[in-house]
Amino acid sequence: MDKIKLLSHTINGDNMFKSRKYYQEIIKTKHDYKVMLKNFFEAYFFGGLVSLFGQGLFDFYNKILNQNIELSVTYMTLSVITITAILTSFGIYDNLGQVAKCGLSIPISGFANSAVSSSMEYHKEGIVLGIGANTLKLAGSVIVLGTVSALVVSTIRYIFEVLI
Repeated sequence: MDKIKLLSHTINGDNMFKSRKYYQEIIKTKHDYKVMLKNFFEAYFFGGLVSLFGQGLFDFYNKILNQNIELSVTYMTLSVITITAILTSFGIYDNLGQVAKCGLSIPISGFANSAVSSSMEYHKEGIVLGIGANTLKLAGSVIVLGTVSALVVSTIRYIFEVLI
């Protein structure tokens, strides 16, 4: 049944929604486990490539440029964010995402992609109301939930270490 008929039945108040058979038809999903397994391995493979690339950047900064570990981690993180931002701005990151599935959505590159995508979408509204107000629109929930989670975990750790 198409969406228009479904909507008309909803508006008309038909009793077909009480039908168990109709409900089973709606919730029935098709699971193609071969496709799911293929997508899993593709995401795992490309996520591993991104991690390997990040490790290569870290080793470059640490061993070749002789930076300490803390600076090497910082430079590697900034490099991944910058590369992701550049690829997003040229529209390449989205095409790579179609091939790599969620393998490119590791937290650093996914965060950079969402921030740059939002900035690009709202740049016509100006620097303050467009870019400034909407840059973290997609990633804002991640920041809020991450901060709240850190607060909860820190509180639990404090209770166990200090009070108990």
